[in-house]
Amino acid sequence: MKVVINGKFYGQKKTGVQRYAGEIVSRLDSLCEGNDVELLIPADAEGVPALRNIKVVVRGKKAGTLWEQTTFSKYVKKQRAIALCLCNSAPLFAPKIVCIHDVKVCVYPEFFSLKFRLWYRFLMKNITKTAKALFTVSEFSKREIEKYYPKAKGKITVAPNAWQHFERGISDEETLQKYGLKRGEYFFAMSSLEPNKNLKWIVESAKRSPAETFAVAGGVNPKVFSGKIGELPENVRLLGYVSDGEARSLMVDCKAFLFVTFYEGFGLPPLEALAAGAPTVIVSDTEVMHEVFGGDAVFVPPDKFDCDLGLLASQRKGNACLEKYSWDRSAETVYRVLGEYLRK
Repeated sequence: MKVVINGKFYGQKKTGVQRYAGEIVSRLDSLCEGNDVELLIPADAEGVPALRNIKVVVRGKKAGTLWEQTTFSKYVKKQRAIALCLCNSAPLFAPKIVCIHDVKVCVYPEFFSLKFRLWYRFLMKNITKTAKALFTVSEFSKREIEKYYPKAKGKITVAPNAWQHFERGISDEETLQKYGLKRGEYFFAMSSLEPNKNLKWIVESAKRSPAETFAVAGGVNPKVFSGKIGELPENVRLLGYVSDGEARSLMVDCKAFLFVTFYEGFGLPPLEALAAGAPTVIVSDTEVMHEVFGGDAVFVPPDKFDCDLGLLASQRKGNACLEKYSWDRSAETVYRVLGEYLRK
């Protein structure tokens, strides 16, 4: 049986989910043999790597839910194949294997628009019921998926995020000058500005520490996320979307990296910060953060703002957790599951 990878994510802005999919696809390419695995992409796809063993097929013009549910779905069924979907979504009416990164829409529905909540819940019920197999990125996320969708039990394999893509990156030496920052004199957070990412924690911390500078990289999709950012203190700077090179520079040169979110399936940005060499990584005191980072991060409650940031930033930790995570190992895990279908 042929496997067709859902390449919708190549038409989207790269966040953690798209990063995961791209790294897994690139490493699956070295594992695949013959012509049993294809990557289907729309014409507007960007950043598609040169692949040797995975055949790239272009169908349709523009990525999106409609493309996924029509063009991609029809192609999979016509090829009598099974779809591999790595970004939380999948066609309703095609055989599929899906990676569900988290279920925060179930835990914090108020963070999402009504339209998105209704669609996501319908889609997740379909995926967890009909998918041949499921992946997720942490043991915590596996338990959460099984909690909200009992039909997923027995189907889920954990294939975590990793950090080796930051080894390839080159720091942008002009980053600090571009954003008006000084080495070692700012706190840095990198994530989208969705409510779950808890910008309020940074805002309240900035109000308590007016002499400190807080730089926040990321964007927000108003079609998906609800809530408003509101007025920010003068010492909080929204940098917008930053490149990988800029992110590396901002991580290395910051006083501490902040990732005090309410809910994650894994938490890729602080792992990237450890890999880049951030002096201190401060994360939420939540179950998944302890699973991923162990003793290599400083933990703070995401709903309390009375922390002594200077004291927290002075707590230097290690990076032993990096040894636990590898894109190659995660891709091998995915390929082992695919093997059951490729041999049919």
